[in-house]
Amino acid sequence: MLSSLNHVGLSLTKRKLQLVEVVNESSKYCLENVDEHIFEEELDFNSEESKIISILQTSLNFLIERNLFKSKNISFTLPINAFTLFEIPYEPALSAVALEEHIRWEYSILSPTQNEAEQIIRSHKLTNEGSQSRILVIGVSRLLVESIFKFAAQNNLKLRFVDISHFASDASINLSEKKVLSIYIDDSIFSISSYLNKNLKTIKMYDRKTNLDFLNSIESFVDNENITYDNIFIAGSGEVDDLKIELKSKLNISAEMFNPFENIPTSESFIQSAYFMNQPNSFSAAAGISFRKIK
Repeated sequence: MLSSLNHVGLSLTKRKLQLVEVVNESSKYCLENVDEHIFEEELDFNSEESKIISILQTSLNFLIERNLFKSKNISFTLPINAFTLFEIPYEPALSAVALEEHIRWEYSILSPTQNEAEQIIRSHKLTNEGSQSRILVIGVSRLLVESIFKFAAQNNLKLRFVDISHFASDASINLSEKKVLSIYIDDSIFSISSYLNKNLKTIKMYDRKTNLDFLNSIESFVDNENITYDNIFIAGSGEVDDLKIELKSKLNISAEMFNPFENIPTSESFIQSAYFMNQPNSFSAAAGISFRKIK
């Protein structure tokens, strides 16, 4: 049965589209569907609108052929390298209008090759580092977001959120500890986010050509932050199991494999799949955004 509270989370990468659907059943959210479709050709996020929509439509057709949606609400996550991110200092005394002007000016200086009008720009205040106030500035192609919106509309679906995969994944982890480090792997890149008292302190993106790149970047990040973390999570695609072992062996860092399905009940019609059983951590972004409350 369709419900305005049901929600499908879709994690889009250059290689595949992952899906997690939750449904409102007996006044609680339950897991309904976990699936993915691998693209025949890699997706270029700078492609024309028609190309992006075509790849999304082909993937959706395969997915709903196996399991029809019970929701009209969908949300997307995109890889962190589909966004422009940078941190800047700011004066807390600035008005909202003045802060907005400051952010856009900084964006034009730090991303001079981009047309500001063609970007959707958002910001997120970071937890203070000493006396300096900092803000994370996030930009994404307006064409890309509008392509996703048109794809949703063409399928009579309502687009709710578009977010960075790592942020969506982090939304489901336990941030009750005072100091949390999160590592999210996405194809040939990965990102590291640091949280203090449930608030984001910083997030960095890195290339991952080899496992040594991965280990060196994490070691450098941890050394630079100079924080003893209460908990470390690792999620995303790729050889996560092997990397977890190498973290412990070479850096003496113990990371917890994140299972986004651990604390959510399954619906009466849920069919267990190999993805649900064997690769839960790789669906953390799709799960995290599907769990997001719809107002």
